[in-house]
Amino acid sequence: MSDRPESRLSGKELFKSAAKKVKMGKKLERVMKGDRSATSATSHDTSDVDGTKSPEPYSCTGDFEADYTELCNRAGLMEIPKVVPRPHRPGPPPPPDPKCATPMSQRESCKSARSTRMEKVEEPTSPVPSEQEEPPPTTYTTSDKFDYFRPKVQVELEKPEDKKSMTEVYIRGWKVDQKYIDIFKQCFPAADKLHTIDFWNVGLTDNTLAQFAAVASQCLNLRTVKLDGNPVPGEGFHQLIGEDSMIVSMSLRSCKITDKGAELIGKALSTAKTRNQSLCALNLNSNLITDAGACHIANGLRMNRTLLVLSIANNAIGDDAAKKFGEVLSRFSLTHEEVVERRKVLSEKGAPDIRRSPISRRAESRDRPGSQSSRSQLDKSMAKSGRASSKAKKDKKEDDKKGKGKDDKWKKEPQRGASKETLGKATKGKGRQSGGKKGQGAGSITEAETPDIPEIINPLLEEAERVDGELLIPGNRALINLNISRNRIGEAGLKALLKGIQYQITLTTLGSRSGGTGLMRLSVQKNNFSPSHELYLKVQELMMTRDPLYKPPSKTPDDESTSQATGS
Repeated sequence: MSDRPESRLSGKELFKSAAKKVKMGKKLERVMKGDRSATSATSHDTSDVDGTKSPEPYSCTGDFEADYTELCNRAGLMEIPKVVPRPHRPGPPPPPDPKCATPMSQRESCKSARSTRMEKVEEPTSPVPSEQEEPPPTTYTTSDKFDYFRPKVQVELEKPEDKKSMTEVYIRGWKVDQKYIDIFKQCFPAADKLHTIDFWNVGLTDNTLAQFAAVASQCLNLRTVKLDGNPVPGEGFHQLIGEDSMIVSMSLRSCKITDKGAELIGKALSTAKTRNQSLCALNLNSNLITDAGACHIANGLRMNRTLLVLSIANNAIGDDAAKKFGEVLSRFSLTHEEVVERRKVLSEKGAPDIRRSPISRRAESRDRPGSQSSRSQLDKSMAKSGRASSKAKKDKKEDDKKGKGKDDKWKKEPQRGASKETLGKATKGKGRQSGGKKGQGAGSITEAETPDIPEIINPLLEEAERVDGELLIPGNRALINLNISRNRIGEAGLKALLKGIQYQITLTTLGSRSGGTGLMRLSVQKNNFSPSHELYLKVQELMMTRDPLYKPPSKTPDDESTSQATGS
């Protein structure tokens, strides 16, 4: 009897505990459901906020490595090519220390002493292998396994400790696609000292090339661009050398440039109305340029007086292009468009300011018929106005001299009421004009010390000769180095080039240096003529004396004695 109520109580307690658990379970479920809904709502709100919020734009600091890495991370690039310093050839080994150089007797005594010491020393039980370390190479640098083939951006710093002093950028053999061009758009203009960009075999396209040309125009100090090994279907390399371009040297080797690209480059060099005034060196080696494309480049040299070095080696250039180059180097007839532009320039410039080259009439008499006059009516009118202007200039000079004498007298005897400032100004001006050795300040510049900056003369303003109804002007004498080797030039082309060189030498001997010195180096070897050809040997003989590094052979005592004997 006593066990029954206990069992009943225990059953009731069990029932109550079960009911409590059920109630607590329902409460927990409600709480969990509320937490889940709250978290989902908050996550939904945050996702909405993140979706509408755009990241802040990054402003480059000029530190290329930091800017490049940050922009690559923002662009979501998985593997970022590292920025490394450009490797250089190791320097020469240091000279041997003179203290180590001992006489042979001392060396032998040292060897004998070492041998006696080695005999006394007991040999170790476990011999240690002695491995001699090889000295580091002196002609090349080594890298880790496969590190040479990993994409990287090589940079050159003006000061290794200053990260903002990057001057050169080199990329070798990995594709620079649209993502990297977008990154370079921001990095390159921020580098103030950047002057060289070298992209070799980076897979440029028409779009990326156009954007690269836009980036290059924003780099204020960029002067050298090398895009070797980048064949582009549209061949739009002319975008880099427009009229407002500041690029001085451009290399386009092995870019598969055809006559289409050569025509665009020739028009970018110069036309009758526009011309490039900054490019000094152009390398078009190892392309697909034929006679037609080379003729377009030669036409670009007609009105261009800035380009100094041109290389079109290893192409498919023949005699027609060589004749065109010979014509441009000697003298050529103006086209109708160029004649019209010449008249416009003369009318704007004014006859008294026209600068003429002193060409002798005797040098041109054999090419001109005797019945025709050497000057046109326009040249005669300009000559008359030139005489009148010279007379006016003489009168003006005399008046200036008289006025100058009065001013000097006033400077020597200043007025009593003159202030100290006016006296100080007068003495300063006197010191600048006199250019005396004593009492000359460090910042003062005399007229003799100021450099004469050569002005680029418009070729249309040079003296013209009318021959057989055509207006001829002197050719391009600004080009000093022409490389057309390893082409298909024969005897006819070589003869035209020789004629152009002879014309330039004639102008130089007559004292005409207004248009330049003319060719100093001409490379025509390995064409369709033998090295022993008469014309080739003559060209080599003429160009040898025009080479600025040419040194005449020194005379031996026998030669001097024979020359003295013949003179006596």
